[in-house]
Amino acid sequence: MTDEGPLRVDVLLHRLCLTKSRSEAKAACEAGAVLLEGEPARPSDAVPPGRRIEVRYPSRTLEVELLETPRKGTSKKAARELYKVLREERRSDPGTFWEE
Repeated sequence: MTDEGPLRVDVLLHRLCLTKSRSEAKAACEAGAVLLEGEPARPSDAVPPGRRIEVRYPSRTLEVELLETPRKGTSKKAARELYKVLREERRSDPGTFWEE
C-alpha cells in the first residue's frame, strides 16, 4: 500500500492496467462506462481500497474490487494482484461506449 492515499479513478484504471492510458480512462468515465459502487464515476473521483469499480468495455464488462492502491510504475503483473475480479461478462452487442 502506498502512503499517497486514494487515487483518482482515471489514474487508478491506468495504473491497474485496465486502460491503455489515463486519457482513455478519462474518456471512459466521461462516456458513462465506469461505475463506482454502481454510480457513474467522474475522472476525478477518489477510490480507496475496498471500493467496487465496473468498467464497461465495448466487448465486455469487468467488475473488480480494489484491494490495494497501486504505486506509480506498478508492473502489469503486479497490478493484477491489487484487485479482485468480481464479475466479467462478454458482450455480444458492443454498445456505444468509448473506443478501446
